This record gives sequence, structure tokens and C-alpha cells, in this order.
Amino acid sequence: MEQVVSFLFKYRGSVFSKGHLVFGVRPPIPLIIAVIAAIGGFIYFLYYKERGLNTLSRWLLAAIRIGLVAVILMLLVQPAIVVPSVVPHSMFVAVLMDDSASMKISDEGGRSRLDAIKQLMAPESRFYSGLADKFKIKTYRFSNAPDPVTNPEELTGAGQQTDLAQTLDQTARNMAGTNVAGIVLMTDGAQTTNADMATTIGNLRSRGIPVFTVGVGSPNMNGDVELASVSAPRRSLIGSTVSAELSLRASGVKDQVVKIEVAEDGHPLKSQSVPVSTNDATQVVRVTFTPTSPGVHRYSFTAPPLPGEPVTDNNSQELTIDVENAHPRILYIEGEPRWEYGKIRGAMAEEKNVILVSLLRSADGKFYRQGVETGDELSTGFPKTEQELFKFDAIMLGSVEATFFTFDQLRAIEQFVSRRGGGLLALGGSKSFDGGAYLNTPMADLSPVYLTGQKVEDWEPETFKAEPSSRGADSPVARLQEGGEANAKAWSAMPAITLPEVLTGVKPGATVILEARGVKDKAKTVPLLVEERYGRGRSLAFLASDTWRWRMMLESKDLSFETFWRNLLRYTVQTVRRPIEASTSRQYYAPGEEVQIRAEVADNSYTNVADAQVLAHITSPSGHAYDVPLKQLAQQDFDGYSGAIPAAEEGMYKIEVTAQGKKGEKSNLAATAATTNFLVGPVDREAFGAAQNRDLLKRISAETGGSYYSVDTAANLVDDISLTENADSVRQTMDLWDMPFNFLLLVALASAEWFLRKRKGLA
Repeated sequence: MEQVVSFLFKYRGSVFSKGHLVFGVRPPIPLIIAVIAAIGGFIYFLYYKERGLNTLSRWLLAAIRIGLVAVILMLLVQPAIVVPSVVPHSMFVAVLMDDSASMKISDEGGRSRLDAIKQLMAPESRFYSGLADKFKIKTYRFSNAPDPVTNPEELTGAGQQTDLAQTLDQTARNMAGTNVAGIVLMTDGAQTTNADMATTIGNLRSRGIPVFTVGVGSPNMNGDVELASVSAPRRSLIGSTVSAELSLRASGVKDQVVKIEVAEDGHPLKSQSVPVSTNDATQVVRVTFTPTSPGVHRYSFTAPPLPGEPVTDNNSQELTIDVENAHPRILYIEGEPRWEYGKIRGAMAEEKNVILVSLLRSADGKFYRQGVETGDELSTGFPKTEQELFKFDAIMLGSVEATFFTFDQLRAIEQFVSRRGGGLLALGGSKSFDGGAYLNTPMADLSPVYLTGQKVEDWEPETFKAEPSSRGADSPVARLQEGGEANAKAWSAMPAITLPEVLTGVKPGATVILEARGVKDKAKTVPLLVEERYGRGRSLAFLASDTWRWRMMLESKDLSFETFWRNLLRYTVQTVRRPIEASTSRQYYAPGEEVQIRAEVADNSYTNVADAQVLAHITSPSGHAYDVPLKQLAQQDFDGYSGAIPAAEEGMYKIEVTAQGKKGEKSNLAATAATTNFLVGPVDREAFGAAQNRDLLKRISAETGGSYYSVDTAANLVDDISLTENADSVRQTMDLWDMPFNFLLLVALASAEWFLRKRKGLA
């Protein structure tokens, strides 16, 4: 498009945007008006005599002839454009050449990105010679900071990170006190740091330093698969399925499926094929696996390189998971003896880790207890104090009405989830949700579905089949069998169930894991299992009340019922808050990077404790141990502690965080220690997000008053940067009367008139 504009109008668009129109001949305005009026009247009079023309044709021919004469008159007054132009060698230009590792990628017409820059900056090139004819040039190479160079051949692509913000800031400081025409930034724009680019752009704009960006490299890494990041729970219960979320980008991949290989401590664990989008967009995919044994394990996620893949150092990610042989306790409250209660307890009979403590109301004031630790535990029914309730990790509410609890107990359940960080699982039943009159209680806030207040008797029972939702298909809860097809087949074989009440109002931010599809009306789907984060904990609503049918109507060797309930209860306690939580900002670091350690400390009521003495005991991969005091953070609604250490050795680090109360005061801390781990190893950050970040480069240039160019159009930069207006600029007049567009316009108007006259028999 730029070439078309330059051909038609003689000059590039930047000339017109920075100049103003003038005329070589300036006749008096009354004379111009008189001439135009006379010529217009004469032309109309000529066509008015032609009796064979209708009014429309007469006016059209007159307008064309007037336009033709107007163009000729315009050319006679010699139009021109005046633009600012720098005095040769009166101003400086800083040329920044990206020397980071991503510049070694060969995607510039068979050349590497570095070679493309070297050719542009070669003394004999049109770009460099044109720039040198008009400016004093200072050349720098950069990765995270500018470094003066005299020869572009010094570029090696050895930089391990790209920091455009710091590079531009420091260059502007280096050029302070000089007359700067602008900065030429030659880069792929693959920023690998979290620098504040907005502040940098604002500073350049305020100082009047435009940045002219030359984008190097392809904006689409065709044939490349990139694992940008991976996240998973930092701890898991032995035997539980772990769901890892991967940020995956596949650019121009022929097959729409990518294989992900999972290894545990270097040993192959699982291979899973995941569907991908090939439109260069980053998508989140989930990979599930089951750890083999307790302990801290190192997991790697790898997409095997495709044939001819341009970058292979971005195909892998690693993290650690602490697989615990713990015994979380779930308090199950049931208001009436029912099949569901017995079958759920039966499903958990072989469970080795999760302890189900049940409280079944057999009569008013009488309870049947199972799974209690002592004869006194829950002897009077539901816990009456927060301290007693907070000893559990999750609560499961069966068919029990709201009036079974006091208001303080209902509020304690809400605090159990929001402050203690526990899990809540509410089951369907005749006395659950609206049937239990929970609408105007704290439980309504906890529920991930909206309650309506409608009585259960007003619902007509309907039969449904359970199936995973589109968002819940990869959830550990919905995993009855390994493999997508096998799992879908297992769910389709599950017997139908009924819902005592149908609640379709899902709260914003909640996720539907399972749906219920009508048996009679297969087009009808309603939420079946819904979850949401609530405060520090998790709230789930499971609206079915007769999943016991799954056990009674399936073959005895089919353990889908047992698998579902074990998965669901394990999932409910998976992320329960600990009294002390220790973490690092990331799980994988490059050698030499700073590791941020954070810790939260809670008392017996799970309220964050300020002014505690918190210490991080660090054990390096080589066994070297040392202590780092953690300082309290002053953040709103967060009383935490933080410290930093260098990632000096490669391997796995262990951090043990210990906490004590103030000296001389009795401690009320709920615990005294917690552990976490992180990895240190080689990281090629330049391999991630290596495609040309054209949007960022265009933003930098547009917001500072410069322009963006590709390697092929970089020669135009010289003309544009020369149009800089300041104290050292001169005015340059450029003729417009000889533009090709003027000639084409004259020909078009004359041809149009001749054609129309021919049609009317006048030619």
C-alpha cells in the first residue's frame, strides 16, 4: 500500500503528515472566484444549448468539465508541500541492535535475524549509507542494556534476556545533552522481563525522542510448538489424580494434536495427546497423571520436537509436587438415614488416606457417629465452636435442614471455608438447598448456585444422565477411566439419577464440572456438580441425591461409583489451607536469578498473624544449609512474610519455614513449620515467545512519534527520520504539480466527459 501511495502522490505518506500545503503562484482571491464563476457559467451555457440532453446529463457533463478546468487551474498555481528537514550531520541518531539469543533464529528469508540486521547496517547498504549521509550515528548492541559497538559484525546473539524498557531508558540517558533526532530500535520485540514499558514510553514522549522500530523475524513461528508455562498443585495426596494446566501455543502445525510426555524424576510416567489450535493463539490444555509414591517429585512436561521445528528449547517445562501420605478428615453431616449415606460410606471403605467422619441424626438430639477418633468427639452433635470445627479439612452436608444448625454454627461453616480455607460439599436431598430453607442464611452466600426459595414439593421429579461438561472434562472429579474415549464411554454407561430440585443459576466465577442431561428431553441440560473458590477455600454443590443407583445398577466389578466418590472427596480436600503456607514466586529458576520466598502464618482461628518471628531454613542441592529471616509485608488484607535468596546451584532446593510468636508472649500459632521446594536449572528464556512482537513495536513507535518498519521497508526510515522539526531543521519545498495522480486525474476526467458525450451523440 505504501508503494502505491508513493507512486501516485510522488512522496510517502509521512511527507504529507508532517508538511503543509503552499502555492507558488498566489493570485488574488476575488480574481480566482471570478474566473471560476465565469468558466462555470460558460460551460453550463454550452451544455444548456444542447436540446438532446436531459437535466441530469447536462449537470453531469458540466460538473466534469468544471472539474477538469479546476484541476488545470490548480496545477497552474504550482501547489507544493513544505516539510521540515534536518541539516546534514547536525543531529544524532542512536541505533540499537538486538543481540539476544532469539536473534539467531533463521526466519528472515533464509537468513538469521542477526544476519538481517548486519546486512542493514553494512556500510555499503542503502539503509546505513542514507542514515550516515544525514546524521551522526551512535550504534549499540543490547540484550538487557545498551553496549556501544563500532561494527555490526560484533553481534553474536549471546544475550540471555531482552529488556527493551531498560535499554531505551539507558540510551536516552546516554544521549542526554545531545541533539537527538530519534532512536532506531532493531529487534524482534521478544521482551523477556517484566519491565514497565508504559513508563519508558511516557519518558521518551515527554523528552521528544521518537523511536523508529525495525521489526526483525516472523510474527508467526510456523511449525513451532511452545510450552509457555505449566502449573499444578504444589502438594497432592498419594493416589490422587493431579491435573496440570499447560499454556500451549502451536503455530502452523499441520496436525491438530500434540503429544505431551510426562516424566517423574526422569522416568516416563504418561503420554497424552491434546488437541491444539493452529492459529498461533496461546491456549490452556490440561494433562492429568497420578504420582507413583509419596515424597517430593520432579515432573517434566515435554512436547517432542516436530520435524523441522524452528525452536526446540521451548518445548519443556518442569515443576515439583510434594506427594503426601496424609490423612485429611471430612465431617459428613446427614439429617436422615438414606441409601446415599450408606453407599457413600461403602465407597470410602477401602480409602486409605481420606478419613470420613460421619454424624447421622437418628432421632431428635441423637446421632450415630462413625470414624470419630475418641468417644467424646461429636458426642453432642455438630461442633459448637470454631476451634472444634476447624480441626477438620472439609465438610459434607447431606439432606439436613437449615434449622438443624444455630445461626452461629452456620456462620462458623461460612468462616470454615472463607477464613480457615476448608472445603464444603453440599449434596442434594429433600432437605438440601431450597428444600432445607437455606436461602436467607450464610449458606446461600457459600453456594456456587443461586437459591430461589422454592419448595422442593413444587418440583416435578425428572430423570437425568450425568456427563462431564466441556470445562469439567479434564477435572480429576470427572475421571472414571484413563483416556478421553474410555472416560466418555464410562459416563454414558452410568445409570440415570433424579434431582430433588433443579437449580440453574450458576454464580459468576463458578465452574460446572458435571451436567445432568434429561432422559426424555435430551436437549435439556442442567448443572449437576458446580464449584467455586470462596475466600481461602472451595465450595461445591452436587445436586443429585440417588447416586446409590450407580452402585446398585452397575455390575459388581464396575467400580465407577467408588471411583467417583473417592475422586470427589479427595478433590474437596486437595487445596485446604495449612496453618503455615510457604511458597516461591515460581517453581523453576535460572542460575543467578533471585528467588522470592513468601510465607503466611495463622493462629488457632486461622487469622493471619503479624509480628511473628519467621525464618526460612534453606537446603541447597549440594546439602549446604543456611537461614534467611523473612520480613513482614505491608500489604492490604495480607499479613505475610517475604525474603529473597539467589539461585546459586542447579538442582532442587528445599525450604523449611518456621514461625514463633513474639518473644515473651505465649504462642497461639496453629503450627510451627511448613516446607516447599523449587528447581534451578538451565533456562533459555529467549526461546519462549520468540516470534516478532509486532504489536509491541508498533505501540512503542506510535506512542513516541516514530514509525514501524519491516526489514524490507527499513530504507524508508531514513526519509521519515529526516523529517524532524526542531531548532536545527530547515524548510524544504517539494513540488506537487507533477504528481502522477494529477495526470491520471486529468485523463480520467477528460475520458469520462468524452465517453458521456459519445453516449449522447455529441462527439
